[in-house]
Amino acid sequence: MWSPQLEELFAFVPGSLDRADALVERVHPEDQEAVQRWAEAAASGATPGEIQFRVIWPDGQTRWMSGRGQVYRDSDERPVRMVGVVVDITERKRGEAALNQAKQEADRANRAKSEFLSRMSHELRTPLNAILGFGQLLQLDDLTEEQDESVDHILRAGRHLIGLINEVLDLARIESGNLALSPEAVDVYQVLKDTIDLIGPLAAERAISLQAPSPQDCAWTVQADPQRLKQVLLNLASNAVKYNRHGGSISLTCHAGDGRLRIAVADTGPGIPADKLPRLFTQFDRLGAEHTSVQGTGMGLVLSKRLAEAMGGALTVDSVEGQGTTFTLELALALEPA
Repeated sequence: MWSPQLEELFAFVPGSLDRADALVERVHPEDQEAVQRWAEAAASGATPGEIQFRVIWPDGQTRWMSGRGQVYRDSDERPVRMVGVVVDITERKRGEAALNQAKQEADRANRAKSEFLSRMSHELRTPLNAILGFGQLLQLDDLTEEQDESVDHILRAGRHLIGLINEVLDLARIESGNLALSPEAVDVYQVLKDTIDLIGPLAAERAISLQAPSPQDCAWTVQADPQRLKQVLLNLASNAVKYNRHGGSISLTCHAGDGRLRIAVADTGPGIPADKLPRLFTQFDRLGAEHTSVQGTGMGLVLSKRLAEAMGGALTVDSVEGQGTTFTLELALALEPA
């Protein structure tokens, strides 16, 4: 017994379907064997799963079907009846095909973009290194105060561009899946100490105090790439100095729990308005800081977040306008000592 809807799905004239084999004859030749095996399994008493197959209508149109059956048994567990349901899934298949094609095109475009950025980064680095090299040679000469200041501008601008190129190159590597990481058990306190030593002079210029954790408060090891971990912490700490108020403070703290370590970098700066927080990790978006004297590329936080995620961690932010901002880096605790 079959319903009139089955005749419609297989494009039979109503009332003309007189044998089950006629249904199989309408199945696409490439799918007939699979449908036959599915039917034989049901006939043997096995509960058939879902099967997807194509049906060719008399007008040449191909439709996708999904078939599912349920075997009913008597009190002695003998199979006595099977009820099958067929659904036309052509539109779903078309949607899946379109989505898959769009994904492939997006992947190709993303790979092309990453390759372009990588090539351009290398091409730009060569002339910039020459500019920096000749600038440093100029500094060795007897220059007037005005000339020395001009050369210093060249060098600072060149270093700024080199930093931007490095960040773009790292992002391109992450997006293309070519970022090399060497995860190991890393002594967190030592990395924090190195970070504080490096940003100490920058903080001193603005009379900003650094509150570092003691060895006992941060005696943890995490699973991370030591170089990339230091890169992330340096970026967070230097941002805390650059966007802080004069005479403010920065605190670095550690909190462990649930097999994870959370490293917080908190500042006493102006904070970030709530409506701008969703844009914080957007490339090249400095949230209006580009109109200030604070130098930056709008890439550091994006790169830090991607690096944290590449190391199996996360980077989050909490900010109160007028009070300050706290960035929290979360990583897995290491099982073995550093």
